[in-house]
Order: sequence, then C-alpha cells, then structure tokens
Amino acid sequence: MPLAIVLLLAVPLFAGTGEKSWRRRRVAVLSVLLILLTVTTLAALGVMSPWSPVMDAGTALATPVAYVQGRSPLELQGALVVQGGARGPALDGVATRLTRDQLIRQVLQGGGNMPAYGKNLPPAEVNTLVAFLETLRPSNQPPARPPVTARPVARAE
Repeated sequence: MPLAIVLLLAVPLFAGTGEKSWRRRRVAVLSVLLILLTVTTLAALGVMSPWSPVMDAGTALATPVAYVQGRSPLELQGALVVQGGARGPALDGVATRLTRDQLIRQVLQGGGNMPAYGKNLPPAEVNTLVAFLETLRPSNQPPARPPVTARPVARAE
C-alpha cells in the first residue's frame, strides 16, 4: 500500500506534461513527508514497546524437586506436561489465585498472554496438568475458592 501511494505521487514526475518541480508540488511533498514520519514513528514505537510480559522461567531446566516431591502419579504426569513447555511465567502460587475450574478454562481457552491449548492437549493431559497446577501453592496458604454467589432472599408474605 505505501508503495502504491508513492507511485501515485510520483506519476507527475514521469508524465510527459504537468509540473515536475518538487518545489511547486507542496501537497505531494508534504504528503510523502507525513507518510514517512508516520511509518518511522510507528516502527520506532513497535521496536521500543514491550509486546509480552517478562518471562523469567527457565526453558530447558528441569522442574524443581520441591515441586514434584510427594506428588501423586497423576500430579507427576502433569509435571511432565508442564516440563514439555518452552517458556512461561512462574507458576509458584497459581493454585492460590485460580480454582480448578478456572485452571481448566485457562488451559483450554487461554487468555492474557497464554495461548489456548484446547485443540493441542487431550482431556487426559489437561486433567494431569491441572492436578499438578493445583499443588503449586505455598503450604501455608489455602487453595483458591470459587466466588460466593448471592442466594435469593425469601420474602415473607
């Protein structure tokens, strides 16, 4: 598209008739300068702006022993699914923030900067992964609880 704009603005320079001096084509020169300024500004902002959160978890490091010690076989299989990932945020306290249903939804549908894995993981792997994620919380903190919904108040007649 920018090339087409430049070509259209350059047509008078190559045509047999019309004004060819850039000094007398102020609108065309101003248009080209404005386009170049806009493209340069957007490119610079794109290079300088962060597009993703800082992911400081290791990529090829083994899962820490503290995370797998004393886990059930189902939870250990979930740890293997986590280990297969390339990179991501630290999940140390994820079970204090998200309930089981929220973890399942997050894995299947994604959200935020997490991609959806609903089409990539079979249900058995999702269950093992969520079972492992539910264990990732400090021992002195309770697991996340679902929000309390208000019950309708019965009216006295």
